[in-house]
Amino acid sequence: MKSFLMSVIAAVVLSSSALGQTASSGTSPSPELSSVSTETAAAAPSISTTVDSSTASSTAAVVSVSSPAADTVAVSSSALPGLTTDYALPAVSTAPAATDSGVVPRPWVIGDIKADGLKNSKLSTIRGAIKGRKGDLYDRPDLDKDIQSLLGLGLFERVGAEIVVLEKRVPEHFRKVAGSDRQILLNFIVKEKPVIRKITFKGNKKLSRGALSDLLSLKNKDPFDRNKLDEDNGKLLSKYHEKGFLDVDIEPEVQTDTAAATVELVFSVVEGAKSRIELIELGGVTAFKPKILLKLMKNKRKKVYFPKDLADDIKKVETHYKNNGFLDVALSSPLVTLSADKTRISIALGVTEGRSYRFGETTFSGNLIYTSSEVAKTVEYRPGKIFSQEKFEETIRGIQELYSDRGRLRTRINPIKSFDPTTDRMNVLFEIVEGPISYVGHVDVEGNKATKTFVLRREIVIKPGDVFRSSRVRRSIEKIRNLGFIDDVDLDLQQTPSDPDKVDLTFDVAEGKPGVLTAGAAYSSVDGLIGTLSLQHLNLFGRAQRASVQWSFGRRVQDYSVSWTTPWLGEHPTSLGFDAYNTRRINPFDTSLSAYVERRTGGSIRLGPRFEEDKYQLNLTYGLARISIQNVQDQFKGVLSEGTSIQSTFSAEFSRDTRDSIWDPARGTRNGIGLQLSGGPFQGDIHFFKPSITNQAHHTLFTVEDWPFVISAYHRGGYVTQFGKTRQVPVQDRFFIGGQDSLRGYSPSGEAGFPQGGKIYSVANVEFGFPLARERKKTIVKFVVFADAGGAWDRTRDFSARIGSGQRDIKTDVGFGLRFVTPAFPIRLDYGYGLNHRNGERLYQINFGLGPLF
Repeated sequence: MKSFLMSVIAAVVLSSSALGQTASSGTSPSPELSSVSTETAAAAPSISTTVDSSTASSTAAVVSVSSPAADTVAVSSSALPGLTTDYALPAVSTAPAATDSGVVPRPWVIGDIKADGLKNSKLSTIRGAIKGRKGDLYDRPDLDKDIQSLLGLGLFERVGAEIVVLEKRVPEHFRKVAGSDRQILLNFIVKEKPVIRKITFKGNKKLSRGALSDLLSLKNKDPFDRNKLDEDNGKLLSKYHEKGFLDVDIEPEVQTDTAAATVELVFSVVEGAKSRIELIELGGVTAFKPKILLKLMKNKRKKVYFPKDLADDIKKVETHYKNNGFLDVALSSPLVTLSADKTRISIALGVTEGRSYRFGETTFSGNLIYTSSEVAKTVEYRPGKIFSQEKFEETIRGIQELYSDRGRLRTRINPIKSFDPTTDRMNVLFEIVEGPISYVGHVDVEGNKATKTFVLRREIVIKPGDVFRSSRVRRSIEKIRNLGFIDDVDLDLQQTPSDPDKVDLTFDVAEGKPGVLTAGAAYSSVDGLIGTLSLQHLNLFGRAQRASVQWSFGRRVQDYSVSWTTPWLGEHPTSLGFDAYNTRRINPFDTSLSAYVERRTGGSIRLGPRFEEDKYQLNLTYGLARISIQNVQDQFKGVLSEGTSIQSTFSAEFSRDTRDSIWDPARGTRNGIGLQLSGGPFQGDIHFFKPSITNQAHHTLFTVEDWPFVISAYHRGGYVTQFGKTRQVPVQDRFFIGGQDSLRGYSPSGEAGFPQGGKIYSVANVEFGFPLARERKKTIVKFVVFADAGGAWDRTRDFSARIGSGQRDIKTDVGFGLRFVTPAFPIRLDYGYGLNHRNGERLYQINFGLGPLF
């Protein structure tokens, strides 16, 4: 016991600024952290190092210790900020040096690790954060680092360490290896930060608790931090200011439970009234009517003031000037005046317009790879037109794109503008410094969690070692997006560190929700109320396989279907799929919407090889169905025959597709020619031959802040004729136009085309659409206006090119609609108004459709 009492006890305390103030005033440090040294003062010298926690990481005590058998400790110490004693913790080094007394200190071995002061934290947290482990050699630098590690956890206000040299010695064999025979108890003494038990908001009415909580960095069960509380309060104030509440007052209150070491945060909110704009004054404006500029701004008179939008508003005004020839325009800093009650805002903005410019001559220099006429094709403006900064910058990007498509990534474009007073125009010289060819280094994919990496890699058409071409990078991104379950793709391009002539590509994808369960209802003029229940998955097993189960039901239709498709067969870009269905539909014929009931049960197998990066595709389909015609109305029994037949059909279509997206194209074309053969060598009861043609084109007229305004044109036509034992083409295989997929202003009950179904048809559609909602550069909801024209005829000699209301005439309509653009469940809602109706016919139709129009 006596030898134990004479063991060396050393304590080090790294404390908060409160301890520093205690030490500097000459009083003893906090009892919580100095009790050990006080109790053992008779046995060994006690020390108290008081260091402000904010500077603890940059301070250290440097000391040495004599033989542990000595009754006294000889110490030498360096000066430390706040050190008020002649003693400091003995340092232990794995490479010990002789002390002033000539005694070489021996290292210590950790015998055990403990901690005092834990209430909310666990000892395992302490042990996991420090470097020292039981059985390790331990020295003073390790202790300093461990204390800093514990402080870095953010869980503790203060951290101290007590080292007790234990009476138990280490085994002889370990002593020879370690060079030490003394074990220590490493005991950390901590004062925890209180833990947040609850966060409450009072007085908030306009902003929900959830919206406010999302702004806070402090959360329930986090250690309380006063600095973070102040930062969070500032975030809450800023959020209210963004919403127009400039008079808001928020007072945070900290309610402390000392015994439990917890706090409750209460934010008391006094929202006040919203600040509204009383006046917006634009000084110096002469080139435009002020109301034109005011319409560009989000902040408007009599509306709520949004401070965060003011900078964007000023930028919009400046951009409008520069896109209309005023290159020298300058706008002053806005003067915002707040009324005494903080409810009225006045905004004054000064404008110095300068003169207006027009485009003059455009020339190029330094271009060796391309001729000037080739580069000139990228120019987005024409001489004599008003100078537009937007078109000027688009031209620079176009030249850069031209060169990057040949691997010249490091080409520099230096535009030089010069005003020619003789022509009163702004000439532009594009100085081109052509860079060397860049090759592709590594190609990586990141961000995929559910999707197998090879699924994304096989869509990337640019490979390591290729010359970098921007068009191939763009096509790779389009192909990845066309999978349907990728919301966004970002390209990170970095120069290869070991080779300046190579660039590494990383495609960073953001996965969407591949599986969708949807239920809905819609109304159409023909089918009435229709319900739909659908389960679809676009990325089955992470392999881009598509599967769907769908049920549509209503007064006129009952449709059950199952389908599955895989886009690749092994390493070959060939799709394979099957469909199975069971439908019951009341079909129109002649002038009746309910002429007969068709039941169809069957399935099909699909094979679709693709070529040249999906530009060309051959779709092959074999289908087998049992078709039953029932409940024929008496007036049509002489024309329609009831009964059941087997239809065996082979279809083939070859297409060329350059669209940027198969879900919502903004540019490109698709052209296809197809053939459907029923019966003949494929047997069955129905024999006919049906060639067809389809064409579509899409073009972006302009964009507004990355929102495309697209015009699309479609055309399709076909011909069908019977052969063999079939005397007439069955009614279900003739062409009926009208309704959701063709002429949307007419009913399919004989209002357009040959009323008993044509053997020839042609339909053209034009749509102009723009987004109503976008997310991650993808359109979610789109509004369209459209015009349709077409007809169906029994024989070629019946065709008439005249637009009119006659049976042989071409019918036209106009209308508008909504598109819900989701790959898993695209929906179309259209209102069509027919322009060539006969007397007694309904002038408009409401149409509901699933899937894209084409």
